[in-house]
Amino acid sequence: METNTFRISHFHYCGDGMAQSPEGRMFRIANALAGELVEAEPCPIRRRAQAYLTRVLTPSADRVEPPCPLWQSCPACQFACLSIDAQRALKKAHWLRLIQKFVQIPEDCQTDFVCAPQTLAYRHRTDLTIFQTQKGRVTGILPRTDIAAIQFAHAGPGIDLKEATAQDLYDAPAVRPLDMQHCALHAPELAQLITRFCALDLPFAHLTRIGFEAYGNQARIIVYNMPDQNMPDQAHGSKQLAAQAGQTLDVSVIFQELPPRGSHVYPKPETLAGSPYYGYAHDDEDHLLYALRGAWTPVNPGNAALIRKALAEMTETRHFENILELGCGCGTHASVMKRCAHAYTGIDASWPAILSAQHNAQTYNWQNAAFFTDTAEHYLDKRYYKGCRADAILMHSNRMPYSEKTAELCKRFGARTLYIVAPTAYAVAQECRHFTALGYRLTRLTLCDTLPMTYHMMAVASLEL
Repeated sequence: METNTFRISHFHYCGDGMAQSPEGRMFRIANALAGELVEAEPCPIRRRAQAYLTRVLTPSADRVEPPCPLWQSCPACQFACLSIDAQRALKKAHWLRLIQKFVQIPEDCQTDFVCAPQTLAYRHRTDLTIFQTQKGRVTGILPRTDIAAIQFAHAGPGIDLKEATAQDLYDAPAVRPLDMQHCALHAPELAQLITRFCALDLPFAHLTRIGFEAYGNQARIIVYNMPDQNMPDQAHGSKQLAAQAGQTLDVSVIFQELPPRGSHVYPKPETLAGSPYYGYAHDDEDHLLYALRGAWTPVNPGNAALIRKALAEMTETRHFENILELGCGCGTHASVMKRCAHAYTGIDASWPAILSAQHNAQTYNWQNAAFFTDTAEHYLDKRYYKGCRADAILMHSNRMPYSEKTAELCKRFGARTLYIVAPTAYAVAQECRHFTALGYRLTRLTLCDTLPMTYHMMAVASLEL
C-alpha cells in the first residue's frame, strides 16, 4: 500500500482526525490533529475509510509527546497526542454542539464544565484477554483496526483489505495484541494487580477473558469462561486456575460462566475466593461503596465523585418530600440525594446492583432510603395507580436515552424537578428534548470530563416544570 499526504480538516466526534482524499473520500486517521499535514497509509476495510498515521509533516501547536508507549496502537486513548487544555476545549465544544442540535439551551441556563483532577493513572477497572502468540503469552487487548489492517496487509502480499472484516484481521496470526502491563491510564494498584497475575504464568486457555478491579486495598479478578462442547473439561480447569490465582494473590475471585452464543441469560457468578463484594469508591460521607459482580462500577472512581459533587451543588438549597432515582445502580448517588429528601427510593433493572445498594444501605444505616428491582416504565405505571408520587426524579441514562413514554410517566408521577445523569451527549440531549416538549425548562447543565485522554464525558442536567 502507498503512503499518501493528508491535510486534517477537523476532528471526528470519537477523536480521530478527518481528512479528504483527492478523490473526495473522507478518511479517519487516528492520532492526527486538526490543521496538521500528515503522511498516512490508507487501510480501508469493509465500509471503513481509515488510514494509518506514519509521519507528521507540520505538527499542530497543541500536539504533545504521548505519555504511554502503547499510544500508536492502543484503542483506549483517542487524545494521547493532544494537550489536556485542547482536549477539554474540544470535548466541551463537541458536546454543546451536539446537544444544541436536539434542544435549545436557554440563555439563563447555568452551564458549567468540570474536569477530573487526574489526567493519568486513574483507571481502576479493565477487562483483558489472554493471547497465546508466536512470541509467547500476552495479557492485553487487540490493537486499533488501522494498525491491525497494516499488520494484516504486510504479512501477505496481494490481500484485498476492502473485502476483509475486522474479525478477519483479528483472527490473523500477524495481528499482535498489546501487553497492557504498561498502560499509562492504569492506577498503580491496578497495574500491580495485573503484573502480579501475569507473573503467575498459569496455563489459562487461549482467549480467556479476565476482569481486573483494584481500588486502594480492595481488589478482585473476574474469570470469564465460554462453554465449549468440544472441551467439556475447560470450564472446570479454568475454575481451578482462577481459584489458584486468588489463593496465591490473596484477592477475591469471581468465576463467570458465559452463556452460549445467542443466549442473553447469564448463569449466576460464583465466588471462588474472598468476598463477592468489591469496594469501588468513597461516597460523600466517606463510606466505601460496595458492588457485586454484575453491578456497575466506574472505571475511574473520580467519575462518581464529580457527578455527586454536581448533584450536591444543584440540590444544596432544595428539599423534597420524595425523590425517585431511575437507574440507581449500587446507590452511588443515594448519599447525596437522600440528604435533601424526606424519603428516597432507588430502582434499577439489575438485581446485582439492587442487592449491592441494599447492602450499602444496611451497612451505613440509610434509614430514609429504599431500593427495588424494576424497570422505569413498569415502576412508574404500577406505583402511580397505587397512589405513589415523587416531586423530584433523578434519571441515570444509559448510552441510549429513556423513551418519550418514560418522560410522560415521570410528569404524570408528579415530578416538578428533574435531574438527568447521562454518559453521552446524545443521551442528555434526547432526555432534555423529551422533557422540554412536555413543558419543562432546562435550568442548569454541567459537563464533566471524567475520562481524560479519551473522547468520553458525562453530563448532569436539571430541569424545572
